[in-house]
Amino acid sequence: MPASEPDRPGPEPEGPILFAEDGWSWAWIFAAPLFCASAAVFELIAGAPVHWLMLTVCAIAAAMCHGVMIAATRVHGRVRLTPTTYIQGTEELELDRVEEVLPLPGDGRPEASWETARTLGELREIPRRRRSVGLRLDTGAEVRAWTRDPAALHSALEAAVRSVGTGTGTGSGTASDPA
Repeated sequence: MPASEPDRPGPEPEGPILFAEDGWSWAWIFAAPLFCASAAVFELIAGAPVHWLMLTVCAIAAAMCHGVMIAATRVHGRVRLTPTTYIQGTEELELDRVEEVLPLPGDGRPEASWETARTLGELREIPRRRRSVGLRLDTGAEVRAWTRDPAALHSALEAAVRSVGTGTGTGSGTASDPA
C-alpha cells in the first residue's frame, strides 16, 4: 500500500519505515454491493422479478458492517518498524527497551516461553493467519509481536535492535532461520 495514502489510522512515524503491514484494504467495502449487483443481474437474466429494495438494503447494510470491520483491522492490525520504534496497533515500543529478539520456533523444538507471553497491541490474542515473534525487554519480560510474515519481521527487528545498540538481536548464538 502506498505510503502517501491519507486514510492511515494514525500519523506515520518519523524516519524511514523498515517494515510495514496494514489491516484490510478499503476495497473490501465493495464486496457486498458487487455481490448484490450480480444477484440483480442474475435475476434479470433469469427473467425473475428483481428484488431491488431488498438487494439495495442488503448492499448498504453489508457495506456498513464491512466498513466497521475494515476500520478496526486498519487500527489494530497496523505494524510499523522504524529505526527507533516498533508500533503494533496503537501500542508503541521503543527499540532501546528491547534486549533481545528471540529465535523463531523451529521444527521439533518445545514451545518457547515467549509463545505464551503478552501480545503487543491491544488485542488479547494473535489474529488468525498471523504468527508471532518473541522479544525480551530490558525488564526481563517477554512479549509477542505479530505479523503475516514472521521471518521478515524477525530479521528487520534483529537489524533494528542491533543498530540501536542496546540489544543483541538474536541471543545465545541461535540461528534466526525458522526452518
